[in-house]
Parts: sequence; C-alpha cells; structure tokens
Amino acid sequence: MKTEWKTFLIDHGAEFSGDSLVSFGNPERERRIPPQGAILCDLAHFGLISVSGADATTFLQGQLTNDINQVSDTQSQLSAYCTPKGRTLATFFITKRQGVYYLSVARDLLEPILKRLRMYVMRSKVALEDASASLVHFGYAAPDGDVRLQAILGKAPANAYDTLQSGGLTIMRQPAPIPRFKILGELDEARKLWERLNVNAACVGRSSWEYFNVLSGVPMVTQASSEAWVPQMLNMHLINGVSFTKGCFPGQEIVARLKYLGKSKRQMYRVGIPHCVAVPAVGTNIASTNDAEAGTILNATLNPDGYVEALAVMKIAEVTQPLRFGEYAVKVLELPYVLEAE
Repeated sequence: MKTEWKTFLIDHGAEFSGDSLVSFGNPERERRIPPQGAILCDLAHFGLISVSGADATTFLQGQLTNDINQVSDTQSQLSAYCTPKGRTLATFFITKRQGVYYLSVARDLLEPILKRLRMYVMRSKVALEDASASLVHFGYAAPDGDVRLQAILGKAPANAYDTLQSGGLTIMRQPAPIPRFKILGELDEARKLWERLNVNAACVGRSSWEYFNVLSGVPMVTQASSEAWVPQMLNMHLINGVSFTKGCFPGQEIVARLKYLGKSKRQMYRVGIPHCVAVPAVGTNIASTNDAEAGTILNATLNPDGYVEALAVMKIAEVTQPLRFGEYAVKVLELPYVLEAE
C-alpha cells in the first residue's frame, strides 16, 4: 500500500492493524450498509502482480486456466492457477491497463505465486513484479453505482468484467446483485474519485466487500485453501473462470478429464448459519446426518444481520441432508447461477 494512500484513508477515519485496514471506526454499522447502501472499500487485502513484456500474453496463456487472449483494455477476467495435479493454487481477477496485465490475488498468496510463476519464465521476455504499492486499489458498490460513475466519468462498465479506462484509472465491474466496481489507479486520480464517490457512500472494512463475493458465488482462494480443490469444485467452470478450448496449462489434463470423462462429487454452495456470529476459519468442516465432513468452509463473513454466510465446498450427495456447524443448523442458500447437480 502506498504510504500516501494509507495517510489519506486514516484522514477519512480508517483504523489499521499494521498495513491491514480493520474498519472506519464502526464495524457493526459498516456491516449493515450493503447491499441497500453505497460503500467504498480499500482492497489492500488483495495483492497485485504485474506481468509485462513482449511474451506476457503467451506466458500467461500457458499458465492460467482461462483464455488470456480475451483480456483487453475493455474486458477483464476471472482465472485460476493450478498445480500439475489440477489443484487450484490461486484465483485471480485479471485486468489489463497500459499494456500490462495485473493479477489481483489474495495478499497472503502473492509471494508464493509470484515465486512459482517466475520459475517458468525461462527465456521468455516477461517481467513479473509485486505491484501492490504501485497503484491504488479500491472498491465501490451502490444500488445506483453505475449512474454515479457515469455522472462523474461520462460512462461506466455495464456488465460483469466489462472494463473502463479513464485517465489514470482502470475500472472493472464485478459480479454482485448491485453495481460493484474494482478501481485501479494513480494516487491523485484515485483520491479524487474516492472523494467524489464518498459524498453518497460510506467507507467500510473488507468484510462488506467479502459479503458481495459470497452473494455472487465467486471463490477467493487464500493460503489456507491453496491446493485443496480442483477448479470444478470451486464452480470456476460455471462462472467463466476456465476455458476448455484454449490449450494446455498446468493441470489441464486432469481438469479436462473431469469435464469430459467424469463428474465431480463436490461443488461449491452458498450457505447461511443463522445465529452464528463467529466467522469460521477456512477449512472448518460442516457436518451432515451421514458425514462429519459433508463440506468445508472456503470463504466466510458476517451478513448485514450479523450472522455467518459462507461459500463452502460440499459433497453433493450430502447437501439434501440436515447440515450442522457445531451447534448451529446450516441452510443452503441460492446462488446467482445454476449448479450442475440442479
């Protein structure tokens, strides 16, 4: 995080633990704002990897699950990086600006993923760098967010992953039940946009942003879940995170075999745990009547009512059974896309 940006956020009431933004002073109030209200959220809990050079496109095409040729100044992408055994090391949002690809990844995975990618550069003309401190990275979501951005910038991305370049800013629309945007930009322009949006929005901590990912069924792999699941178990093939026509990538044979020759016994569900106010750790088990490990928590946060909602990788055969998390009943909630078993 840029020092000047951290100072800017502190001046707006941000409270930090090291470089991690905790809240803007009232986490209970902040949690209750979305999705009915407008929010601004720093995204420093994501790291940024920049990929540049003459061979950048070819290099990424051979490493990631999605077709990097589809990424442009006007179109971003969700993708993943797998081991040779098809296990998901990380998930990314990929954005292109000024000829450089930016991979947005869980902060605790930045160093290991950067190190691993560099192992495969060989003689390719590719430069991979930690760009987390080179650009400001924040999020904005509001029921009328597209209208507000259009009033300020003259236009706004219309659909998920549509991307807008405006001066020194790159704005990517993200999946959500209301207009939601990730903004990458130069310090001065980012500060100006934050200030203008802040007139009608509340500054919040990361929990509210994570709630939108849960609502949208978009998996965020962190260090605690790295290498745990193949992409299909994370529904990546259902949300345009995997291309089965782009050619080879690490683990491609196993991922393709599961699509064409088999059927996954697990997939990701959105679940609610009413009355539970303690956010479970990644990897925590959900039990069923038949199985003590019917599912595993992938991402979890508190919803506006103060109870846990999560994305969990579940055994498909157990989802129709009564589910429990400790003393609490677990409910399977709707996702904005159709699951294969349905």
